[in-house]
Parts: sequence; structure tokens; C-alpha cells
Amino acid sequence: MVKKLYQPFNPSLDFLGLDHIVVGSGMGGLTVATWLAKAGKKVAIFERHYVPGGFTHSFKRKDGFQWDVGVHYVGNMAEDSSLRGFFDFLTNGKLEWESMGEVYDVANIDGAEYKFKAGKENFRKQLINYFPKEEKAIDAYLKLIQKANKRGSAFFFEKVFEPWFSKSVGWIFRKRYSKFSEKTTWNVLNEITKNERLIAVLCAQCGNYGLSPKNSSFAAHAMVIGHFLEGGYYPIGGADQICKKTLEVFTANSGKVFINADVTKIVTENNQVQGIQLGEKFIPCKSVISNVGVNNTFNHLLSEADRKFCDFSLKNVQPASAHICLYLGLNQSSEALKLPKHNLWYYKHDGIDEIFEEATLENAPENFAYISFPSAKDPNWQTKNPETSTIQAISVGNMDWFENYIDTNWMKRGDEYLKLKKNFETEMLKVLFKFFPQIEGTIIASEVSTPLSTENFTNYKSGEIYGLAHSPERFTLPFLRPKTKIKGLFLTGQDITLVGVAGAMLSGLLCATAILKLGSWKIFKAIKTSKNS
Repeated sequence: MVKKLYQPFNPSLDFLGLDHIVVGSGMGGLTVATWLAKAGKKVAIFERHYVPGGFTHSFKRKDGFQWDVGVHYVGNMAEDSSLRGFFDFLTNGKLEWESMGEVYDVANIDGAEYKFKAGKENFRKQLINYFPKEEKAIDAYLKLIQKANKRGSAFFFEKVFEPWFSKSVGWIFRKRYSKFSEKTTWNVLNEITKNERLIAVLCAQCGNYGLSPKNSSFAAHAMVIGHFLEGGYYPIGGADQICKKTLEVFTANSGKVFINADVTKIVTENNQVQGIQLGEKFIPCKSVISNVGVNNTFNHLLSEADRKFCDFSLKNVQPASAHICLYLGLNQSSEALKLPKHNLWYYKHDGIDEIFEEATLENAPENFAYISFPSAKDPNWQTKNPETSTIQAISVGNMDWFENYIDTNWMKRGDEYLKLKKNFETEMLKVLFKFFPQIEGTIIASEVSTPLSTENFTNYKSGEIYGLAHSPERFTLPFLRPKTKIKGLFLTGQDITLVGVAGAMLSGLLCATAILKLGSWKIFKAIKTSKNS
């Protein structure tokens, strides 16, 4: 009999004796919850959605098609990498990965194609092949990436320091990193080259952190680029296997997961956590770990007095960008249609900042698209779904474009809203048919999600998927740390570290370390021993 990994919230259940409550089941929450459960703590996760996993979950339809909502590929997944070791620890080695091959991304800018090859030296040689007169700039760029990420590792580790140690020593790490984090990507690149096409190519993957070159922090850019330098990987069986395999380990260690559990308040008294509130139900615990973003945590789950005590303010930082996505199901296999494993980044011209800033609902797909092929990446897809394939095509979105429908309900937004989505689908299909004409006539299922869809399931008010914008200002916020000023309240998730499944996992690791303190090193030792055996 298969053990059920989660259950609907019911206020009549017994919730007494909990050490830790995790609000939100995204990668950061899954990581810290499993870490703590493995350390012998009594942990429960409360998730407002009807399925757990946050952006690691997938959604399915009756016709058998399944699409990922957030994880399209992951870097640094070689068997000897630290990140792979952490995933193996969380899933007891049951999560398998498939390499995307020699080429993991392709950028098409104004009709010219640029391949991103796995391996730093392969990446370097390929760029020099495209830009032979820019070898010096390319080498300088790679050195900056390496240097920024080395300092970034220290910057993020400093987040677990106690306040007294952070004030006496931590400022050194923050100052050294600020040389990269407080400059925009465009400013840094413009110092090493004036070649606009080279800058556009180097920034072609900026959709992975959601900001254009003139708005993004170079530190965020460097981390994401460095993350994928050795290639891309995809979870065998689909992105939801990340959540499923982790929850199997979490529940095997007595962890509990409750869905349809919309936490309405984090209850505090005298600046100390008492528990959480779900409607009229109060659930006590020793600590609460919030994985729903700092904006939702401070502005919606805590009181005004709590915000003032924590000295919380986001006035200088905006939420990350939103997106619109077209999901397609096709009646032929990826192999028959010759669909690639690699992702395609399409830009109409070099001006990435201009494309993002001047985007409208009508012109977004025409100027920018990120196209991914989940079924081609997953070796198990064909076995479970013979003679079919899937595609996801994404463009920039904006909640303001849908302001007339903000007060409507999911699946009941009216014909005019459906018409807007259909128009987006039509324009995005033009881009897809341009690059992959062989798929015409094979589409048997299609759906479009908007920022309203994201807001409905995540409660991110601007429909953002990357939390706080990865701008220079983000890296100056002092409260983006696992441990808050409120005793027993901790933070995890991509806001604490960086975008993506790896960034969220890192936040969970840091949060568990802040809670367990010296006890966490026993687990690090267990991971190292497991990798060497």
C-alpha cells in the first residue's frame, strides 16, 4: 500500500506537540522541513494550494498531458557536485537526473543563433568562435563570474551568523560582495565590452532571474550563469518528482503535510512566536518557518507591531517580473517531431531592456519567448505517454494588463479574459511555427496561464514567480536572513537567497543551520560520508 504523502487540512485533527510549522511547501520549505525531520524534530507543513510543491509541482489534465509550472532545468547536477549531494540527502538518493546534453540553451537574436555548451571551457571556446575579436572581454567576463560567485558563497553563508558576529565580522563579506551585487549587469558588462550583440548573448538567459540587464544585479546574473556553466539537467519523471521524492523522505521521518491549509496569521506575543492561525483554528508550536515570501510574511501574516519591531520595509525593492505561458500537448512524440532537449531563448533584437520595458500583451511573444520541451528532456515521458509530447512557451507578463479581472475567480473570469488568452496563444504560435514548423497540425491540447493564475495559487500579489526582484537594492536588505528579530520566527525561500530550485534549497539549508546550529554539522557529515561511500 502506497503511503499518502499529504492530507487536506481539518481543524478537528490533533496538532499538539509540534516543534516546527512550515508555512508553504515550495523548495525552501521542503528542504528545511526534511532537514529538521531527519534531525528528529516534529514538523508539519501547511500549504494553501490543493497540491504541495510550490513551483516544483506539475499539473495534469484528463487527456494525460502534464506540464511543469516552474522548474524547467537545473544546473550543477553532476554526481560529484555539492548540490547533487544535498538533493540525494533530501530524497535518500531516489531522485534521478537526466543531462540535457552538450547544448543546454540556444539563443536566437535577430535571426542569429548562439549555442550554450556545457563545460566552462566549451562555453568559452564557443563564445570566442562567435566573437573572435572579443576574446579578452570573454575571458574577463568568466573571471568576474568566478570571482563574484566565490564572494557570493561567503555572503550567503554569513546569513546564519548570530547578530553580534554579523556586526563584528559579517560586514566584511557583505562589503566584498557589494562590488558585484550593487552594480547592474549592464554596467559590469559595459565596462569590459562595447559589443552590443555580445552583451545581448551574455544576457540571453536573463529570464532565469526575471530582470533585464540594466535593472538586474550582476551578482544575481553571475550566480545563475555560473549555476548552468556545466550544463543543464532535468528530473527524470518530471519536475514534480523533486517534491514527491522529498516528501517521501519527510513523511517517512514522521513529517506531516496539510493541503488546502491557508494560514491567515502568524501569532506572536511579546515578540515571540506562539503558533499559527487558520481561520478560527489556532495551532501552537515552538517555531514558525515561513516559505511564502517576505512580502506575504510581513505584510499579510504578521501585525503592524511585528513589522515595526523587525524594521521591515520593501519600499526600495519591487516584486520580480510576472509571465504568461502557453502549454501545448501534441499527438506525436518528441523524437518524431525532432524536438530538442535544449531550451530556446528568442529575442527579436539586441535591445533586451527595451523588449522588457516596452512589452505589451499584444507584442510580448513577437519580441521575446522562452521555449522549453519537457517531454524531450524526460526519458520516462514516452513510456508513460506514448506518441505524445509537450511544449511550454513563455513571454514576459504584467499584472496591470489584467487589472479588469483581478476581482474575478479562477476558471470564471469571463469571455473577454478568455479572448485575451486566446490572442496570446495565437501570437505565440506564430513564433513557435517559425522555429518549429513541423508541429503545425499536431497540437491537440493547449492552455494559457497569466499572472492572475500565478497569484491564485501562490498568493504573490503581482503574479511574480521569482519573489523579490533581483535588483542591486535587494542585496542591501538586512532582514533577508533565516532568523528574524521575533523569537521563533524563521524565513526560507528564494527571497532569502536567490531565484530557482537551487537558490530555494540553499535557503532551506541555511534556515536549518540557523535552527539546529551545531547539530546541523552532523547532517553535513552524514552527507559527505554518503557521497564518499
